[in-house]
Amino acid sequence: MALLYFMERDAHYRVYFYISCYLSMVMAGVAMVWPSPLTAWFSSKNSEVPMTQDEVSWMVSIGPIGAGLSSIPSGMLADRYGRKPVLLFTGLLSTICWALIVSTRTKWTLYGAQVLGGVVVGGLVCVAPIYLSEISPPDIRGAIVGQLSTMSFVGQLIVYAVGPHLTYSHYIWVCFSIPLLFLLTFLMAPESPYYLMSKGKEQEAKESMLKLRGTDYLMEVETSYFELRSNQDIQPEKSLWETLNQDGYVKHLICLVILSGVSQMDGNATVSVYGEEFIGGQWVILAMGIVFVVTSFFASFLTDPFGRRPLLVSSLIGSAVSTSLLAAYFVTLKDGLLYSGMFGFCIISSIGINPIILTLPSELFPTRLRALANGLTQLVASVVAFITLKMFVPINAVWGIEGNFIIYTVVSLIGAVSATLLPETAKTTISSS
Repeated sequence: MALLYFMERDAHYRVYFYISCYLSMVMAGVAMVWPSPLTAWFSSKNSEVPMTQDEVSWMVSIGPIGAGLSSIPSGMLADRYGRKPVLLFTGLLSTICWALIVSTRTKWTLYGAQVLGGVVVGGLVCVAPIYLSEISPPDIRGAIVGQLSTMSFVGQLIVYAVGPHLTYSHYIWVCFSIPLLFLLTFLMAPESPYYLMSKGKEQEAKESMLKLRGTDYLMEVETSYFELRSNQDIQPEKSLWETLNQDGYVKHLICLVILSGVSQMDGNATVSVYGEEFIGGQWVILAMGIVFVVTSFFASFLTDPFGRRPLLVSSLIGSAVSTSLLAAYFVTLKDGLLYSGMFGFCIISSIGINPIILTLPSELFPTRLRALANGLTQLVASVVAFITLKMFVPINAVWGIEGNFIIYTVVSLIGAVSATLLPETAKTTISSS
């Protein structure tokens, strides 16, 4: 269905807009894991930026602090000034981040650049899913928004593929080129029609929808605008807290917050950053990156026909099985357990938790709560990611590396229980009220 949508007449315009937005998540994927090929090198005698192993662990883990700082403000800014300006600003911040890294050789500059890169990731993960969900047709929204996860893995794959084979300077220049490309392409993208409707700009919303989806979808704008105006005329303006306390939004938010934490503490964060040094080596991690990209691409097409909740629950249970196999590997050192656990985790997490966690906030909440929900869940994910990455090495020292994966197994099972409490949102029209 999604492929047919892009094969329609004048679809090349749509392809351009979607690809330009996807580049933002490639940028985020690179920013999240770029130190991965360098974690051992930074603490070696050949390092251009000498650090101890503890300083390296701080450097790779402080990025989520920046993401946590920017998550809720990014959503608020997106509601006030628009989705597009915030996304463009993250691209500008990303270029500043890479300019700092490429021009200096001190650990303190890297610390600052990592925090700034985290700010970029927090803004992108908060706002890009909102923008893409609001410009996508309801029947294929899951497939389109789910590709944001794929693009994040593409960014990680670029890191795994080129990082070990280039000099430090050349590697950073490759990373630097991605935000520049994003800025050049996204400048032409239109603003979200739903955001324009929320600001009373009916004509601009129609023009945006015409560019994004064609004349067949103009009625959706008119209907949503009519519903929005009717709700404003019939009901008095409600506070944010009053809006949150209706229609089960509080329960949805609690479940979503738990799942956002699980998405970082199920093993995904540490495997992405520490995988090469502690788990499988360069070629295994490169293969893992390829599996993530391929599986995530095809899995996103399953979320609409099969539904969000079944895939989410089964994915988390499968992740628990995979991380338990990895825990068993570090006890027995049998290669079969390593490969089945590692690649099983890549495949099963790509089918559910990774793409769906980006889609759910926009489907569970109306326009007024959407940025808050995305920002809060990203804040929790950032805090959990920081804790998970920072505690990885200390837990290794006390309980062994298998101790980490036992924790990930338990966390995934908790997430599976939380996922059962959410309603099914596949193919529903997102609310503008």
